[in-house]
Amino acid sequence: MLQRLNFSLDEELLYGDGLWPRDQLERMNASFVAAVETAFQLGLESRAAAAATVRLRSSLNGSRLLVEDTAIQAGWELLCSKEGEISFAEILGFVRERCPNIDPMRVRFGFEQRFRQRGGVGW
Repeated sequence: MLQRLNFSLDEELLYGDGLWPRDQLERMNASFVAAVETAFQLGLESRAAAAATVRLRSSLNGSRLLVEDTAIQAGWELLCSKEGEISFAEILGFVRERCPNIDPMRVRFGFEQRFRQRGGVGW
């Protein structure tokens, strides 16, 4: 079971493709924040407009993403508590009790991320 979850069968999602290490993400975030702050200082961007955009985006998609992430984390914790002795179908059912109609590939991707972050084993 663990080998199946830990190994990507999708050629476009091979290890490392499209994923960045945390330190690189933090550098990219810092660079973005600095650029936006500069735009504010130069009057090229409005703080009010930026804040409204974030709120709008957050209200439309953020709550669904939060629910999905929370459900995936609960599924991950279930897998860890069972020390891997549970099928993906059971995990998906558990996650869907918390977030109906979640795409199985979204759950799979969430688990692949957690395996990568933890070196393949979560318990």
